[in-house]
Amino acid sequence: MHDVVVPPNPGEQPPVPAAPASSQAPVESAPASLGQPEPLDAAGGRPTPPEPAQAPGSGDPAVPPPPPVGSPAAPRATDGALSQAGLDLLTFFLDDGAAGGELDTLGHWLQGFEDRAAAVGLSLNRGKCRLSVAPGATIPEALQGIETFPLDDIQHLGVPCGSPETMRAFVEEAAKSAERKMRMIASLPDAHVALTLLKFCAGFVSVVHLMRAVGAVFDFACIDQATQSCLATITGIETDASAWALASLPVRLGGLGLHSCADTAAIAHIAATFDGEACLPSLVTPYVLPHAMLLDEDDTFLASLEDPRLAPFESVLEKIQNVLQARDNYGGRGQKVWSATVHDERRKALLISMTEELGRSGRLQGSALALKQVQVRARIQSCSAQHASAWLYGNAEADPRLWLSPAELAVAIRLRLGLPIAPMPSICRLCGTGSADVDGVHARSCFSGGRRTRMHNALRDVIADFARRGLLAPAVERPVFSNTERKRPDISYVRDGTTVVLDVAVTFPLQPSNPQYAKRAAEKPGGAATAYATAVKEVHQYC
Repeated sequence: MHDVVVPPNPGEQPPVPAAPASSQAPVESAPASLGQPEPLDAAGGRPTPPEPAQAPGSGDPAVPPPPPVGSPAAPRATDGALSQAGLDLLTFFLDDGAAGGELDTLGHWLQGFEDRAAAVGLSLNRGKCRLSVAPGATIPEALQGIETFPLDDIQHLGVPCGSPETMRAFVEEAAKSAERKMRMIASLPDAHVALTLLKFCAGFVSVVHLMRAVGAVFDFACIDQATQSCLATITGIETDASAWALASLPVRLGGLGLHSCADTAAIAHIAATFDGEACLPSLVTPYVLPHAMLLDEDDTFLASLEDPRLAPFESVLEKIQNVLQARDNYGGRGQKVWSATVHDERRKALLISMTEELGRSGRLQGSALALKQVQVRARIQSCSAQHASAWLYGNAEADPRLWLSPAELAVAIRLRLGLPIAPMPSICRLCGTGSADVDGVHARSCFSGGRRTRMHNALRDVIADFARRGLLAPAVERPVFSNTERKRPDISYVRDGTTVVLDVAVTFPLQPSNPQYAKRAAEKPGGAATAYATAVKEVHQYC
């Protein structure tokens, strides 16, 4: 069990002692015995709770404790001690649980819990329990021996739930821990493995649970800075503002998937708040449920709603307002839905800013500027195509030779982010005539050196190998039509009496010799390949 802040009873002052009893006790039968919340009355509201009795030694109302264990009514009393009667909060998650309420009531509940555990041969490990209490509270005998903490320092499942000061200190320490982890990852000798660990084990993913808990109250920009620094150490690439904005986009949008914590914290907390509201009926008793979460009084929630980073995304704010009114958080998918919308709009804004920056720089004019602006959009769209990012984070089950060397990885990341791969242009060493630009456009489209042919043949052979595994008996580069010997399809096979021919091509969407490919690629992912396939079908008629 863990620590939980107990909400005050409605219409009353908060109780001086408020404590959860918790432990990692292996009481497997306990969750099945938990009571259910009271049903709604005919008017749709919750029934008015009975007037509670005064707890001994307390000026606040409390539900009368169950009869002492050992009396004739002991079995029913023990079952009642495991229900929500008398407690403000009771919840279990796997082997963790939390209970909250008046200290005397909580002591009676814990005593009944231990008795029920003993009846099935189990015991509660009090050494793993934590008791969070208000300052000056008197601990009843039933709760003696359990380590106590102030309510301000309370934590639950690795999330701070106390005062704003202790929450801030907790998150600052978590941020330092995340930064240390990223420094260790950056020191690994294998750059590709290090990049994969950065994406899936550090940075955003390591603090997303904290963002859902504290929202925009804490500035998570330090995590973003550490992630950017870790990427620079791994790849040797210092990213400018535009390149880092692109790197923080999801892989499906042409980025590196290194999500920005600062841009996501508010959305994460808003979504978690709605998710938590939906779970409240199973966590707190009907007596405190109407007052357990008042969103218009939750400072952290309101701060997240007013986060200036959300201001540019009007469509997201509109969706959030709709959820506030309907109380339907997309079935618990609010964070995913809103984050996806923010990422889409951020990419649109980034494309506009990158193309406008090219015009403001003054380095290009006229048709050269127009072509470069189209190529920027074509590059990002092409990186968004299905399977275009399969190389990015490797594959533990693939041939180790498919993992990139540090030099290969650095060049591939630079090309993806639109960063130069050379300090200055030079004459191409292969063709001797073309200018090898710093962006690598000529290097990837030069016809000399045989690289394009080797790439084509390698892809053709892979497809043919898959066809052989499917028992299709493919033929490679073999004439299949009597009217010509020149038109040899890359791959052909016979299926149900019909000859099927395949043409393999590797299309570079940015090639300057055919700007139409760049225009088609800028319109949608895979646009250049689709344009080439259409042209091939029109020119080469095999029958």
